[in-house]
Amino acid sequence: MIRTAEPSDLDRIIEIASQSLVDGPYAGVIKDVPAKARQCAEMVMASGKILLAAQDDGFVVGMIGIIFARHHFSDQPYATELLWYVLPAYRKGNNFGMELMWKAEQEARDWGAEDMVMTAPNDMVASIYKRMGYERLEETYRKSLNRGHLSHS
Repeated sequence: MIRTAEPSDLDRIIEIASQSLVDGPYAGVIKDVPAKARQCAEMVMASGKILLAAQDDGFVVGMIGIIFARHHFSDQPYATELLWYVLPAYRKGNNFGMELMWKAEQEARDWGAEDMVMTAPNDMVASIYKRMGYERLEETYRKSLNRGHLSHS
């Protein structure tokens, strides 16, 4: 079951977001700061959507957060994914991840978005996007400025 998150879901959203930073592709890269995650979730709920994947008993096992925006150069409406995560124990044998993506795309269409932008933190996720008809737009690179890098003065 996929449903739109409500304010009463914030604690569970923060739990899943924290878990994504423990065992997801951003483990050890992005700090887990629950208070900031709550502020972010509230912002997404106000200017976009958080969709939740739940088992039949209502237990939430995954989510996708999307923001609706207009491109800063063209003013084209688009949606962008901020977080897409399903707990590892619930990835096999069901379709929670894909159902979240399909529902997010539908929500974006309903809003009037012309494009959906998804972030691929690794090649496995990129391959899912390619199978779903997404095209590579750009790549993002990260460099820590605080860990063992020499300063260039």
